[in-house]
Amino acid sequence: MGNFLSWIIDAAPPKSTFSVDQIPDLTGKVIIVTGANTGIGKETAKVLLAHGAKVYIAARNQAASEEAIRQLKQETGNEAIFLKLDLGDLKAIKASAEEFLSKETQLHILLNNA
Repeated sequence: MGNFLSWIIDAAPPKSTFSVDQIPDLTGKVIIVTGANTGIGKETAKVLLAHGAKVYIAARNQAASEEAIRQLKQETGNEAIFLKLDLGDLKAIKASAEEFLSKETQLHILLNNA
């Protein structure tokens, strides 16, 4: 019976009390969001940019990412940075890491959305 009750509770968790208004100022924080050119990743990047973070959009499609960056700048006033990343190609992953390290000395948050 305990397992069944646990399953019921897990199937219908309580409504979240978290709000994006609770995110502190992220000025000076460097964040990579994978797959942030669309969907949940893009919305996440938008909130992070609105809170002052320096956001890298790591994705395969440069054209879609540049369009997302344009839209995000229009909506937040802050500009994200494109980082070419193909998670299906180990050599491309290494190249992305090297490119990032050539621009930044720290990474504060990595959001694995893709």
